[in-house]
Amino acid sequence: MQLTISGLILIPLFFITCYLVLQYKAAQLSLFQKVTVGSFIFYSFAVLYLTFFPFQIQTGIYANQADWLSRINFSFTADLSVLPNLIMLAPLAVYYYLMAKKPTLLRGVLLGFLVSFSIELLQFLSNYFLGGWRGADIVDLIANTLGAFFGYLAIHFLFVLFPKTPLRKFMLHPSNKA
Repeated sequence: MQLTISGLILIPLFFITCYLVLQYKAAQLSLFQKVTVGSFIFYSFAVLYLTFFPFQIQTGIYANQADWLSRINFSFTADLSVLPNLIMLAPLAVYYYLMAKKPTLLRGVLLGFLVSFSIELLQFLSNYFLGGWRGADIVDLIANTLGAFFGYLAIHFLFVLFPKTPLRKFMLHPSNKA
């Protein structure tokens, strides 16, 4: 059996999530803070879409019969194909900086690593158990983590170089002097 699930399934989930999250603290958030939260939800769904969809289920004669270890790419060869992975989690670190009470570089990079590890693990599991075509890749894990590192550094230095930047309005906890 072969089945493909389109990423369009995420559209109603996206709108329901936006509604629920923005209604939760709507009265307490400024318009700029709502933009931060809403765009973070959009970004999260975009990452979900890019990393898992179209989702394929292949069983029976269509199933991938390869050994589980061969489904993980351990090659450390990096080329320009690493660039999208380097860019993908940089916004996550920026959102972390804007939304956390006391953001730190270590926590921002750790968040990027954990999200990337979760993506790669879920891609591996879907490949192994459901015959999906997305596989785990060590270089993706490293590139995503580096992207989070660079994203955090970029937003941190922006706030250090321009302490009165209008971007402070987008912070959920503008009193932090990170």
